[in-house]
Amino acid sequence: MSDTTGKSESPDFQLFETGSLLGLDNVWPPIRLDGLTVKQKAVWSVLLTWFPLLILAAVQGLALGPTRADSFLLDAAVYARYLVAVPLLFYSQKKMTIRFQSIVHHFLNAGLVKESDKKQFVGNIAEVMRLRYKALVDWLLLFLAYGYAVAILLLVVPRLSASWRMLGPQGHRGLSLAGWWFIAVSEPIFAFVLFRFLFRIGLWWRFLWRTSRLDLQMDASHPDGAGGLGFLGLTLRTAQESAFAISASYAGGLANIVLASGARVTSFKFEILFLLIGIVGLFAGPLTFFYRLLARTKHQGALEYWAIWQAQLRQFNNKWKRVPLEKMDLLSVADFSEVTDLSSILERVQQMRLVPFRRTQLSPLAVAALLPFLAVLALEIPVEEILKQLLRMAGF
Repeated sequence: MSDTTGKSESPDFQLFETGSLLGLDNVWPPIRLDGLTVKQKAVWSVLLTWFPLLILAAVQGLALGPTRADSFLLDAAVYARYLVAVPLLFYSQKKMTIRFQSIVHHFLNAGLVKESDKKQFVGNIAEVMRLRYKALVDWLLLFLAYGYAVAILLLVVPRLSASWRMLGPQGHRGLSLAGWWFIAVSEPIFAFVLFRFLFRIGLWWRFLWRTSRLDLQMDASHPDGAGGLGFLGLTLRTAQESAFAISASYAGGLANIVLASGARVTSFKFEILFLLIGIVGLFAGPLTFFYRLLARTKHQGALEYWAIWQAQLRQFNNKWKRVPLEKMDLLSVADFSEVTDLSSILERVQQMRLVPFRRTQLSPLAVAALLPFLAVLALEIPVEEILKQLLRMAGF
Protein backbone atom coordinates (compact mmCIF):
# COMPACT_ATOMS: atom_id res chain seq x y z
CA MET A 1 0.00 0.00 0.00
CA SER A 2 1.38 3.36 -0.94
CA ASP A 3 2.01 6.11 1.51
CA THR A 4 -0.65 8.26 -0.08
CA THR A 5 -3.27 5.57 0.19
CA GLY A 6 -2.49 4.92 3.83
CA LYS A 7 -2.76 8.55 4.73
CA SER A 8 -5.99 9.05 2.88
CA GLU A 9 -7.64 6.13 4.68
CA SER A 10 -6.59 7.14 8.19
CA PRO A 11 -7.52 10.43 9.85
CA ASP A 12 -4.85 12.79 11.10
CA PHE A 13 -3.31 11.66 14.37
CA GLN A 14 -2.38 15.08 15.77
CA LEU A 15 -2.12 13.84 19.34
CA PHE A 16 -0.34 16.86 20.84
CA GLU A 17 0.39 19.74 18.53
CA THR A 18 -2.85 21.22 17.14
CA GLY A 19 -6.15 22.11 18.72
CA SER A 20 -7.82 24.80 20.76
CA LEU A 21 -7.49 25.84 24.38
CA LEU A 22 -10.54 24.94 26.49
CA GLY A 23 -12.68 25.32 23.36
CA LEU A 24 -12.46 29.10 23.68
CA ASP A 25 -11.21 29.57 20.12
CA ASN A 26 -14.86 29.59 19.05
CA VAL A 27 -15.37 32.65 21.27
CA TRP A 28 -12.05 34.35 20.58
CA PRO A 29 -10.18 32.88 17.55
CA PRO A 30 -6.83 34.61 18.29
CA ILE A 31 -6.19 32.20 21.19
CA ARG A 32 -5.98 29.14 18.92
CA LEU A 33 -2.82 27.27 19.81
CA ASP A 34 -2.34 26.21 16.18
CA GLY A 35 -1.13 29.69 15.33
CA LEU A 36 1.66 29.66 17.93
CA THR A 37 5.10 28.25 17.25
CA VAL A 38 6.93 26.19 19.87
CA LYS A 39 9.13 29.19 20.65
CA GLN A 40 6.07 31.43 21.13
CA LYS A 41 4.45 28.91 23.46
CA ALA A 42 7.66 28.68 25.48
CA VAL A 43 7.99 32.46 25.70
CA TRP A 44 4.37 32.91 26.77
CA SER A 45 4.72 30.22 29.41
CA VAL A 46 7.78 31.96 30.89
CA LEU A 47 6.04 35.34 30.78
CA LEU A 48 3.06 33.95 32.68
CA THR A 49 4.79 31.67 35.18
CA TRP A 50 8.35 32.76 36.00
CA PHE A 51 8.70 36.42 35.07
CA PRO A 52 5.79 37.75 37.21
CA LEU A 53 7.20 35.87 40.20
CA LEU A 54 10.52 37.65 39.71
CA ILE A 55 8.86 41.08 39.50
CA LEU A 56 6.58 40.51 42.51
CA ALA A 57 9.41 39.04 44.59
CA ALA A 58 11.62 42.02 43.72
CA VAL A 59 8.88 44.45 44.76
CA GLN A 60 8.91 42.96 48.27
CA GLY A 61 12.68 42.57 48.41
CA LEU A 62 12.54 38.80 47.98
CA ALA A 63 14.37 38.40 44.68
CA LEU A 64 17.58 38.04 46.70
CA GLY A 65 16.65 37.97 50.37
CA PRO A 66 18.75 37.58 53.50
CA THR A 67 18.66 33.76 53.31
CA ARG A 68 18.44 31.15 50.57
CA ALA A 69 14.82 30.40 51.46
CA ASP A 70 13.95 34.10 51.20
CA SER A 71 15.57 34.42 47.76
CA PHE A 72 13.40 33.71 44.71
CA LEU A 73 16.45 33.69 42.43
CA LEU A 74 18.02 30.88 44.47
CA ASP A 75 14.99 28.60 44.23
CA ALA A 76 15.95 25.66 42.00
CA ALA A 77 12.39 24.37 41.69
CA VAL A 78 11.01 27.45 39.89
CA TYR A 79 13.85 27.29 37.36
CA ALA A 80 13.29 23.57 36.80
CA ARG A 81 9.53 23.82 36.39
CA TYR A 82 8.93 27.12 34.62
CA LEU A 83 12.13 27.63 32.61
CA VAL A 84 12.89 23.98 31.78
CA ALA A 85 9.96 21.59 32.20
CA VAL A 86 7.09 23.58 30.65
CA PRO A 87 8.98 24.92 27.60
CA LEU A 88 10.59 21.52 27.03
CA LEU A 89 7.21 19.80 27.14
CA PHE A 90 5.99 22.13 24.39
CA TYR A 91 9.08 21.38 22.32
CA SER A 92 8.88 17.61 22.81
CA GLN A 93 5.18 17.46 21.93
CA LYS A 94 5.84 18.82 18.45
CA LYS A 95 8.39 16.06 17.80
CA MET A 96 6.13 13.41 19.27
CA THR A 97 3.17 14.51 17.14
CA ILE A 98 5.16 14.01 13.94
CA ARG A 99 6.59 10.65 15.05
CA PHE A 100 3.32 9.25 16.41
CA GLN A 101 1.43 10.19 13.26
CA SER A 102 4.00 8.44 11.06
CA ILE A 103 3.81 5.38 13.34
CA VAL A 104 0.02 5.22 13.01
CA HIS A 105 0.17 5.56 9.22
CA HIS A 106 2.83 2.85 9.03
CA PHE A 107 0.41 0.25 10.38
CA LEU A 108 -1.58 0.74 7.17
CA ASN A 109 1.29 1.47 4.79
CA ALA A 110 3.15 -1.70 5.82
CA GLY A 111 0.05 -3.87 5.42
CA LEU A 112 0.01 -4.86 9.09
CA VAL A 113 -3.73 -4.23 9.37
CA LYS A 114 -5.90 -6.75 7.56
CA GLU A 115 -8.54 -5.49 5.16
CA SER A 116 -11.26 -6.80 7.45
CA ASP A 117 -9.82 -4.82 10.41
CA LYS A 118 -9.18 -1.49 8.67
CA LYS A 119 -12.56 -0.05 9.60
CA GLN A 120 -11.97 -0.84 13.27
CA PHE A 121 -8.41 0.51 13.13
CA VAL A 122 -9.51 3.80 11.59
CA GLY A 123 -12.38 3.93 14.07
CA ASN A 124 -9.87 3.64 16.93
CA ILE A 125 -8.00 6.64 15.56
CA ALA A 126 -11.20 8.64 15.22
CA GLU A 127 -12.23 7.80 18.80
CA VAL A 128 -8.87 8.90 20.19
CA MET A 129 -9.03 12.15 18.24
CA ARG A 130 -12.58 12.79 19.41
CA LEU A 131 -11.45 12.59 23.03
CA ARG A 132 -8.31 14.60 22.28
CA TYR A 133 -10.32 17.55 20.88
CA LYS A 134 -13.05 17.44 23.53
CA ALA A 135 -13.17 20.83 25.29
CA LEU A 136 -14.76 19.27 28.38
CA VAL A 137 -11.56 17.29 28.98
CA ASP A 138 -9.49 20.49 29.03
CA TRP A 139 -11.88 22.05 31.55
CA LEU A 140 -11.66 18.97 33.78
CA LEU A 141 -7.87 19.07 33.59
CA LEU A 142 -7.91 22.77 34.46
CA PHE A 143 -10.16 21.95 37.42
CA LEU A 144 -7.66 19.30 38.56
CA ALA A 145 -4.80 21.77 38.14
CA TYR A 146 -6.50 24.29 40.41
CA GLY A 147 -7.45 21.51 42.79
CA TYR A 148 -3.75 20.73 43.01
CA ALA A 149 -2.99 24.41 43.70
CA VAL A 150 -5.69 24.58 46.38
CA ALA A 151 -4.23 21.45 48.01
CA ILE A 152 -0.86 23.20 48.18
CA LEU A 153 -2.53 26.26 49.71
CA LEU A 154 -4.39 24.28 52.38
CA LEU A 155 -1.96 21.45 53.16
CA VAL A 156 1.54 22.66 52.32
CA VAL A 157 1.57 26.44 52.78
CA PRO A 158 0.60 26.39 56.50
CA ARG A 159 3.63 24.21 57.21
CA LEU A 160 6.12 26.32 55.30
CA SER A 161 8.75 28.32 57.12
CA ALA A 162 9.55 31.88 56.10
CA SER A 163 10.46 32.07 52.41
CA TRP A 164 9.89 34.22 49.34
CA ARG A 165 6.42 32.65 49.21
CA MET A 166 5.59 33.42 52.86
CA LEU A 167 5.91 36.58 54.96
CA GLY A 168 5.32 37.41 58.61
CA PRO A 169 6.28 36.04 62.01
CA GLN A 170 5.65 32.46 63.16
CA GLY A 171 1.93 31.82 63.53
CA HIS A 172 0.96 34.90 61.52
CA ARG A 173 2.53 34.16 58.16
CA GLY A 174 0.72 34.86 54.94
CA LEU A 175 1.44 34.53 51.27
CA SER A 176 3.64 37.13 49.68
CA LEU A 177 2.62 38.76 46.39
CA ALA A 178 4.83 36.26 44.57
CA GLY A 179 3.32 33.50 46.71
CA TRP A 180 -0.19 34.39 45.59
CA TRP A 181 0.86 34.43 41.93
CA PHE A 182 2.60 31.09 42.49
CA ILE A 183 -0.64 29.55 43.81
CA ALA A 184 -3.10 31.31 41.48
CA VAL A 185 -1.20 31.23 38.17
CA SER A 186 2.22 29.61 37.96
CA GLU A 187 1.55 26.22 39.56
CA PRO A 188 -1.87 25.78 37.89
CA ILE A 189 -0.30 26.46 34.49
CA PHE A 190 2.48 23.97 35.17
CA ALA A 191 -0.01 21.38 36.42
CA PHE A 192 -2.37 21.95 33.48
CA VAL A 193 0.40 21.53 30.90
CA LEU A 194 1.62 18.38 32.65
CA PHE A 195 -1.86 16.88 33.16
CA ARG A 196 -2.80 17.63 29.56
CA PHE A 197 0.35 15.92 28.35
CA LEU A 198 -0.27 12.87 30.57
CA PHE A 199 -3.88 12.65 29.37
CA ARG A 200 -2.77 12.56 25.76
CA ILE A 201 -0.16 9.94 26.54
CA GLY A 202 -3.08 8.03 28.07
CA LEU A 203 -4.86 8.29 24.69
CA TRP A 204 -1.74 6.81 23.08
CA TRP A 205 -1.99 3.92 25.55
CA ARG A 206 -5.66 3.49 24.59
CA PHE A 207 -4.86 3.44 20.87
CA LEU A 208 -2.04 0.91 21.21
CA TRP A 209 -4.12 -1.31 23.50
CA ARG A 210 -6.94 -1.50 20.95
CA THR A 211 -4.48 -2.00 18.10
CA SER A 212 -2.80 -4.86 19.95
CA ARG A 213 -6.18 -6.63 20.11
CA LEU A 214 -6.37 -6.77 16.29
CA ASP A 215 -5.14 -9.76 14.32
CA LEU A 216 -2.18 -7.97 12.77
CA GLN A 217 -0.35 -9.50 9.80
CA MET A 218 3.08 -10.13 11.27
CA ASP A 219 6.07 -12.23 10.21
CA ALA A 220 8.24 -13.96 12.79
CA SER A 221 11.22 -13.82 10.41
CA HIS A 222 11.04 -10.04 9.94
CA PRO A 223 14.55 -8.50 10.01
CA ASP A 224 13.59 -6.06 12.78
CA GLY A 225 13.46 -8.99 15.22
CA ALA A 226 9.99 -7.99 16.43
CA GLY A 227 7.68 -9.52 13.87
CA GLY A 228 7.46 -6.25 11.91
CA LEU A 229 6.55 -4.10 14.93
CA GLY A 230 10.06 -2.87 15.67
CA PHE A 231 9.12 0.57 14.36
CA LEU A 232 7.17 1.15 17.58
CA GLY A 233 10.47 1.43 19.44
CA LEU A 234 11.12 4.68 17.56
CA THR A 235 8.62 6.40 19.89
CA LEU A 236 11.07 6.05 22.79
CA ARG A 237 13.63 8.30 21.13
CA THR A 238 11.18 11.17 20.72
CA ALA A 239 10.10 10.82 24.37
CA GLN A 240 13.54 11.64 25.80
CA GLU A 241 12.90 15.40 26.11
CA SER A 242 9.55 14.77 27.82
CA ALA A 243 11.16 12.32 30.24
CA PHE A 244 13.84 14.88 31.06
CA ALA A 245 11.23 17.63 31.57
CA ILE A 246 9.07 15.60 33.95
CA SER A 247 12.12 14.42 35.89
CA ALA A 248 13.54 17.96 36.10
CA SER A 249 10.33 19.30 37.63
CA TYR A 250 10.81 16.96 40.59
CA ALA A 251 14.59 17.16 40.73
CA GLY A 252 14.34 20.92 41.27
CA GLY A 253 12.24 20.38 44.39
CA LEU A 254 14.72 17.80 45.66
CA ALA A 255 17.57 20.27 45.09
CA ASN A 256 15.77 22.78 47.33
CA ILE A 257 15.40 20.18 50.08
CA VAL A 258 19.06 19.21 49.88
CA LEU A 259 20.26 22.82 49.91
CA ALA A 260 17.92 23.92 52.70
CA SER A 261 18.19 20.97 55.06
CA GLY A 262 21.56 19.45 54.20
CA ALA A 263 19.88 16.09 53.56
CA ARG A 264 21.80 13.58 51.47
CA VAL A 265 20.50 12.88 47.97
CA THR A 266 21.08 9.17 48.51
CA SER A 267 18.52 9.19 51.32
CA PHE A 268 15.89 9.71 48.60
CA LYS A 269 17.17 6.89 46.41
CA PHE A 270 13.98 4.83 46.58
CA GLU A 271 11.78 7.81 45.74
CA ILE A 272 14.04 8.64 42.79
CA LEU A 273 14.05 5.03 41.62
CA PHE A 274 10.26 4.85 41.84
CA LEU A 275 9.93 8.06 39.82
CA LEU A 276 12.42 6.88 37.17
CA ILE A 277 10.56 3.58 36.74
CA GLY A 278 7.31 5.50 36.44
CA ILE A 279 8.66 7.89 33.79
CA VAL A 280 10.22 5.11 31.68
CA GLY A 281 7.07 3.02 32.09
CA LEU A 282 4.94 5.95 30.94
CA PHE A 283 6.47 5.78 27.46
CA ALA A 284 7.60 2.14 27.18
CA GLY A 285 4.63 0.60 29.01
CA PRO A 286 2.08 0.67 26.15
CA LEU A 287 4.52 -1.10 23.82
CA THR A 288 4.27 -4.18 26.05
CA PHE A 289 0.61 -4.52 25.03
CA PHE A 290 1.90 -6.40 21.98
CA TYR A 291 3.62 -9.07 24.11
CA ARG A 292 0.85 -11.64 23.63
CA LEU A 293 0.65 -11.03 19.89
CA LEU A 294 4.43 -11.24 19.51
CA ALA A 295 4.61 -14.41 21.60
CA ARG A 296 1.94 -16.06 19.46
CA THR A 297 3.67 -14.96 16.26
CA LYS A 298 7.01 -16.29 17.48
CA HIS A 299 5.51 -19.63 18.52
CA GLN A 300 3.65 -20.15 15.25
CA GLY A 301 6.59 -18.91 13.16
CA ALA A 302 9.04 -21.22 14.92
CA LEU A 303 6.84 -24.25 14.25
CA GLU A 304 6.23 -23.30 10.61
CA TYR A 305 9.86 -22.55 9.77
CA TRP A 306 11.01 -25.58 11.72
CA ALA A 307 8.77 -27.78 9.59
CA ILE A 308 10.05 -26.15 6.40
CA TRP A 309 13.66 -26.49 7.54
CA GLN A 310 13.21 -30.16 8.42
CA ALA A 311 11.59 -30.86 5.04
CA GLN A 312 14.42 -29.05 3.25
CA LEU A 313 17.08 -30.85 5.27
CA ARG A 314 15.45 -34.20 4.55
CA GLN A 315 15.50 -33.46 0.80
CA PHE A 316 19.07 -32.26 1.04
CA ASN A 317 20.22 -35.45 2.79
CA ASN A 318 18.35 -37.70 0.38
CA LYS A 319 19.98 -35.95 -2.56
CA TRP A 320 23.57 -35.56 -1.39
CA LYS A 321 24.23 -38.51 0.86
CA ARG A 322 23.87 -40.84 -2.11
CA VAL A 323 26.44 -39.00 -4.19
CA PRO A 324 30.05 -40.15 -3.85
CA LEU A 325 32.27 -37.46 -2.38
CA GLU A 326 34.57 -37.32 -5.41
CA LYS A 327 31.58 -36.62 -7.73
CA MET A 328 30.11 -33.76 -5.67
CA ASP A 329 30.21 -30.32 -7.31
CA LEU A 330 30.35 -28.43 -4.02
CA LEU A 331 31.25 -25.03 -5.47
CA SER A 332 28.64 -24.57 -8.18
CA VAL A 333 25.53 -26.00 -6.50
CA ALA A 334 23.23 -23.63 -4.59
CA ASP A 335 21.77 -26.35 -2.34
CA PHE A 336 24.27 -25.73 0.44
CA SER A 337 23.67 -21.97 0.58
CA GLU A 338 19.90 -22.50 0.51
CA VAL A 339 20.12 -24.76 3.55
CA THR A 340 22.30 -22.21 5.32
CA ASP A 341 19.91 -19.35 4.46
CA LEU A 342 16.88 -21.19 5.83
CA SER A 343 18.82 -22.12 8.97
CA SER A 344 19.59 -18.42 9.46
CA ILE A 345 15.91 -17.54 9.10
CA LEU A 346 14.93 -20.18 11.67
CA GLU A 347 17.58 -18.85 14.05
CA ARG A 348 16.23 -15.32 13.59
CA VAL A 349 12.71 -16.51 14.41
CA GLN A 350 13.94 -18.19 17.59
CA GLN A 351 15.66 -14.95 18.63
CA MET A 352 12.59 -12.80 18.00
CA ARG A 353 11.88 -10.29 20.80
CA LEU A 354 8.58 -10.31 22.67
CA VAL A 355 8.55 -6.52 23.06
CA PRO A 356 8.80 -4.15 20.06
CA PHE A 357 11.83 -2.21 21.27
CA ARG A 358 15.51 -2.80 21.92
CA ARG A 359 17.50 -2.19 25.07
CA THR A 360 19.54 0.36 23.11
CA GLN A 361 16.31 2.33 22.56
CA LEU A 362 15.22 2.09 26.20
CA SER A 363 18.56 3.06 27.78
CA PRO A 364 18.71 6.66 26.41
CA LEU A 365 15.18 7.24 27.73
CA ALA A 366 16.22 6.09 31.20
CA VAL A 367 19.35 8.25 31.05
CA ALA A 368 17.29 11.30 30.06
CA ALA A 369 15.06 10.76 33.09
CA LEU A 370 18.08 10.26 35.34
CA LEU A 371 20.12 13.30 34.25
CA PRO A 372 18.29 15.93 36.36
CA PHE A 373 18.88 13.87 39.50
CA LEU A 374 22.56 13.50 38.62
CA ALA A 375 22.70 17.30 38.58
CA VAL A 376 21.25 17.31 42.11
CA LEU A 377 23.73 14.64 43.14
CA ALA A 378 26.50 16.98 41.97
CA LEU A 379 25.58 19.23 44.90
CA GLU A 380 26.86 16.47 47.16
CA ILE A 381 29.43 14.58 45.09
CA PRO A 382 31.95 16.15 42.67
CA VAL A 383 30.97 15.80 39.02
CA GLU A 384 34.26 14.07 38.24
CA GLU A 385 33.48 11.32 40.75
CA ILE A 386 29.97 10.85 39.33
CA LEU A 387 31.38 10.48 35.81
CA LYS A 388 33.99 7.98 36.99
CA GLN A 389 31.30 5.86 38.66
CA LEU A 390 29.10 5.96 35.55
CA LEU A 391 31.98 4.97 33.29
CA ARG A 392 32.90 2.16 35.66
CA MET A 393 29.29 0.89 35.60
CA ALA A 394 29.35 1.04 31.79
CA GLY A 395 32.48 -1.13 31.72
CA PHE A 396 34.96 1.52 30.60
